Amino acid sequence: MSEGKPRVLMLTEPLAAPVSAMAGGAFEIVGPWTVDGPWEAHLARHGAGITAAISSSIDNFDAHLLALLPDLKHISVFGAGMDGVDLAVAEQRGIAVTSGGAIHSGEVADHAVGMMIAARRRLVESDAWVRQGQWQGEARFPPTVSLRRQKVGIIGLGHIGMAIAERAQVFSPDIAWWGPRDKPAPWPRKESLHALAEWADILFVAARADDASRGLVDGRVIEALGAGGLLINISRGFVVDEQALIAALRDGRLGQAALDVFDPEPTVAARWADVPNTLLSPHNAGVTTDAIMALCAHAVQTVKDALARG
Repeated sequence: MSEGKPRVLMLTEPLAAPVSAMAGGAFEIVGPWTVDGPWEAHLARHGAGITAAISSSIDNFDAHLLALLPDLKHISVFGAGMDGVDLAVAEQRGIAVTSGGAIHSGEVADHAVGMMIAARRRLVESDAWVRQGQWQGEARFPPTVSLRRQKVGIIGLGHIGMAIAERAQVFSPDIAWWGPRDKPAPWPRKESLHALAEWADILFVAARADDASRGLVDGRVIEALGAGGLLINISRGFVVDEQALIAALRDGRLGQAALDVFDPEPTVAARWADVPNTLLSPHNAGVTTDAIMALCAHAVQTVKDALARG
């Protein structure tokens, strides 16, 4: 440890190098890879004095970890999801938690809409069709679904949900949304989540991920979306009842699913081996080189501001 230099806690080593470079010596990063011996034992001895932390958004800042950081005042979260932070304990202790979700919302939305196009137009299957030599046979690749006639529903109209709607309207004029609270928006809000699912052909899950949204998209909602429906989840895996989703896909009660998030993560490949009509990506919707650099810069600045406030 450097004498006199503020220590900032991080749990994700790959992000430490760019954060450290951008910090320009303003603080020292402390993480499991920087210490000898057991990490928790180190925090039990040296956790006092750490006033700021940076979370990758999936790091586990639970009550046990927070108890080892008695002087913590600020947590800067890289992305939009704060589900890894025990917000009740943070509020009780007066720990400020800030998010960089707005910074990479466009990247996440691009990925989500890309999944919509890939699923409806079956781009992955088309690629396999050519590579496997089926195009050279007599059979033709079957027609796909036009995006021009699809009704697009969005669960959650925050930064990411809004960015999805803005992109989706290029394909469809029929866009609606639902969230627990009404807000001014160019698109109509349905009276309930179930009503949105019944109306929609494509349903984007962009809800804020916290305990209130756990299991929000349940079997009833999936059933309402129906055999022709496409569900796209770029929120968190636990927002969707994954067991009900898999059962509906196997039975044909849900048409398609495109998932960037799973419950738990990383998901097991065998879980999806016999699940039809699925498009999967490894929770990388917001992971572009530009977004990572922007999020690192935001985290560094918020931590510098927090350290300056004392």
